[in-house]
Amino acid sequence: TTKAGETATTKAGETATTKAGGTAEPGKAGKMALLFDLKGRGDKSFNDSAAAGLDKAKTELGVEAKELSASQGETDADKEARLKLLAQGGYNPVIAVGFLYGTSMKKVAAAYPKTQFAIIDSVVDGATNVTGLTFAEHEGSYLVGAAAALKSKTGNVGYVGGCLIPLLQKFEAGFTAGAKSVKADIKIQVKYLSNPPDCKGFNDPAAGTATANGMYDAGADVIFAAAGGSGTGVFQ
Repeated sequence: TTKAGETATTKAGETATTKAGGTAEPGKAGKMALLFDLKGRGDKSFNDSAAAGLDKAKTELGVEAKELSASQGETDADKEARLKLLAQGGYNPVIAVGFLYGTSMKKVAAAYPKTQFAIIDSVVDGATNVTGLTFAEHEGSYLVGAAAALKSKTGNVGYVGGCLIPLLQKFEAGFTAGAKSVKADIKIQVKYLSNPPDCKGFNDPAAGTATANGMYDAGADVIFAAAGGSGTGVFQ
């Protein structure tokens, strides 16, 4: 990334220069694509964090950017077709938000070795042109759990996960450990909004609201959500 007035250099030797308060020339730094997970922009979570980076790349680096979103109930074949379309269109890199793109990305990356791909929350084994962007979710969640236990007056907290998958269980494990490190006998309510392969719980705000209300009724006074777009329902 560049600051106002600095210059970004591309592999081709081109430059995209920004002026204070201005924007770089569109397309000067190449083309990139971002594939959102369910809900897309507006989830106030996972996708919005990625969108913020995309917007910054457009304004500060001058990349020509394309964004597409996943649809509820779509297949790996649908994702594969979308990835192929972008690779064929010269978008490089192509970044996918979410582990659900893993299977399709492995196939497409093999067919387009000159395109650089990246995927958040997953690692695609054997694909040298795919970067897996993974994180220590359990460590951040440990701190959330500790904070929740310190704040709780009822000794009762909750965790809402979007889908019962190992990734979200890492969030749960860290949250639980952090809370118990502060108060060993704290009660922790746990609820997942969906089960694989249909992880619709990442885009079901109504379920988030209903689940949070149930936890509050059962005594919780702090709730941690790792549920994508469904988190907005928990906040409500």
